[in-house]
Amino acid sequence: MRERDLQTYDFIHIRLQSRQSCLTFLVAVIMLMLLPPVQNCRADNDPDQDTSIDFTEFSLEELKDIEIISVSKKPEKLSGVSAAVFVITQEDIRRSGATSIPDALRLAPGVQVARDDLTDWEVIVRGFNKDFSNNLLVLIDGRSVYSPVFSGVYWDVQDTVLADIERIEVIRGPGATVWGANAVNGVINIITKSAKETRGGQVTALGGAKEGSGSVRYGGTIGKETFYRAYVKYFNREGTDDADADDIDDIDDDEESSSDNWRSLRGGFRMDRTPETGDERNSFTIQGEAYINRYDTQYDRFLLSSPYVVQISHASDAVGGHLLGRWRHACSETSETVLQFYYDHADKDYDSASANGWVDTYDLEFRNRFSAFSRHEIVWGLGYRFITDKFFCKDEDMIQVGMTPITLDQSLYSAFLQDEIRLIPDRLILTIGSKIEHNDYTGFEIQPSIRFLWTPKDRHTIWGAVSRAVRTPSRYERNIKETSGIVTPDHPILEKLFPGKAGSVNVSGNEDLNSETLMAYEFGYRLKPSASLWLDTTAFYYDYDELIGYRQGEPHTKTEPSPHYVIPYYFKNNMKGEAYGVEIAADWQAVPWWRLRASYSYLKAKQYGSVTGKDFEPEGSNPNNQFSTRSFMDITKQLSFDLWLRYVDSLSENDVDSYITLDARLSWKPLENLELSVVGQDILEERHQEFSSFEIEREVYFKADWRF
Repeated sequence: MRERDLQTYDFIHIRLQSRQSCLTFLVAVIMLMLLPPVQNCRADNDPDQDTSIDFTEFSLEELKDIEIISVSKKPEKLSGVSAAVFVITQEDIRRSGATSIPDALRLAPGVQVARDDLTDWEVIVRGFNKDFSNNLLVLIDGRSVYSPVFSGVYWDVQDTVLADIERIEVIRGPGATVWGANAVNGVINIITKSAKETRGGQVTALGGAKEGSGSVRYGGTIGKETFYRAYVKYFNREGTDDADADDIDDIDDDEESSSDNWRSLRGGFRMDRTPETGDERNSFTIQGEAYINRYDTQYDRFLLSSPYVVQISHASDAVGGHLLGRWRHACSETSETVLQFYYDHADKDYDSASANGWVDTYDLEFRNRFSAFSRHEIVWGLGYRFITDKFFCKDEDMIQVGMTPITLDQSLYSAFLQDEIRLIPDRLILTIGSKIEHNDYTGFEIQPSIRFLWTPKDRHTIWGAVSRAVRTPSRYERNIKETSGIVTPDHPILEKLFPGKAGSVNVSGNEDLNSETLMAYEFGYRLKPSASLWLDTTAFYYDYDELIGYRQGEPHTKTEPSPHYVIPYYFKNNMKGEAYGVEIAADWQAVPWWRLRASYSYLKAKQYGSVTGKDFEPEGSNPNNQFSTRSFMDITKQLSFDLWLRYVDSLSENDVDSYITLDARLSWKPLENLELSVVGQDILEERHQEFSSFEIEREVYFKADWRF
């Protein structure tokens, strides 16, 4: 039974109702704001703290020495990180022709991105790919977009002006020591440009047979030290065919029809203030966004009596927004204090539009970094998160879905400490740390890690890590009261047990669930044989325990609303798992005007456990092999030509064949501030499947980008 069939009715609403929780939140805010920096500021350094980078100005060797922040919550060179990290730059995104964030993530090795519907992507790193990617933590400018309500990311509401993304830092492997629970298989941090780097105007228009979009962004200066930008973006995407839209024989089939039309409008702003002079630097950032999505959908309503299914057309919405503020006090290159707060609101109709919900998230984080005893660099922090939600069913004629309680307030307290010890300066570094969290479901969770980085020679880097990470149970897994999926009379079980009648699969939550756990072992080797060639290899082994699966209860019959057979299921920590593999990436600047990038990933993952008392080992929702190669050609200063070839192995469990795609992009700059391009996607075949019966069709679109 597919998880999406059971989570069709995931829904989220938000309201702050508990006075006690509000009081706790306000006290935490006041206490953290009163905390002083651990170390006095030193006036011996005054580095330029503007971290915005024009990646196109770097050589290949310099590009591997850029600073990233997502591994340890502090700036560090990419080539000197004891983790498997890949940076997708703005230049990568622009020249790939990607039109969405999930499509841009295909650029990273070891990341599986599979289109499941017009509005849904399955994105996973080194693990079990299933709906919502519940082991992957995703952030935008440090704001978590991972929902603890159902465990995962709704990719249809994660968007921005792609040209404003500075880089996407993809960490393959646990990041729980600094980011906390749910950063199990990896962390994706999408970092947008500072307002200082987006002064002036930009207009982008894109048009194709299935998609049209446009964005307008303008930025400027207030005084000498304050910068701003504002933007608005709109797109309209049409659906494609579903190969099995008429197949309703089995509950495991893809029983939802794809959306016919998807429209999105969003707008936002960002302001940054960074003093140009002074021994102590106080920088401020405030940014916000609001969006509305409209989905014109067709879906199958399943009945317990003939004709068993009817086609329904419906329009559903998703609206939301966020506001984020960040204060950064920098004393030197090795000393800083950061205080960040954000509020996020989401209100969404879910899939069949039979249910709706909204959730509010309030998050406060304090972080401090300082050097001690000449060889130690310490990063520590405190955090508090308050989440409130509400669920309700919109269509009482549908199979009933409920949540107990309907509304819920949750609090999450956290603290982390990480120490980077330079055992041998410039040669051997040991990093140890742990995150400690307390949540309302499973209590205290401890997530430690130990890492080493050894540089025996200037162009060779060896690293290794052992980490523990957890995924906490979702609100859905604990509190779902009942959700039902219909199986038709020709289902093989019903033909024998209840001939001629339909049946239902009912799922209930379990409040006694424990957190899923992972012990991860990683080893990596980086090599720069020359200034024009860079190689990166990683091997890993993951050992999962307490995975949450389904347990089948005793089947029984019901007579209302018509005679049918009921198969009950409930959630339980009844699964284990393992995954192992290798990832290889290479960059080669063949000649000044031609660059090649290639990657290969091998992954073997399986789960094993018991649902009905009989052990089983499901596997096949992940491709064992993935290969990608990209060619960047700057034919002239005005003309460039790019190719992107990808191979993805078959998904036996999902009955999806392997496929090869080829994308091509030709761009021309007739003027310094005007770029025109044409992109062909999936040009080798007319259509292919990636995760389900939904088919991705060949597409050609034109794009114009004007800056002023």
